[in-house]
Amino acid sequence: MENVLNDYISREIVQDTALLPLSNDTPLLESGIRDLMGLLRLVAFVEERFGITVRDRDMLPENFHSVRTLCAYIQARESVLQEAAYE
Repeated sequence: MENVLNDYISREIVQDTALLPLSNDTPLLESGIRDLMGLLRLVAFVEERFGITVRDRDMLPENFHSVRTLCAYIQARESVLQEAAYE
């Protein structure tokens, strides 16, 4: 998951190639590689690729701080969806 996200962000969102390669802990916001358009593109990618819905209330800096925190958010959403499917 981390590789998929890191690859997408590196190819599609990062505009300053001097920031590459990204680590999984690179702060996306502080590095200036995430603007509103980039965030919306990233959310659309995450929803399509991982089959989750990013809720408005989850659009928090702590969920999108880095590739690592985004992975944790996605895994948490997947767990919720799996639990709901078993109910």
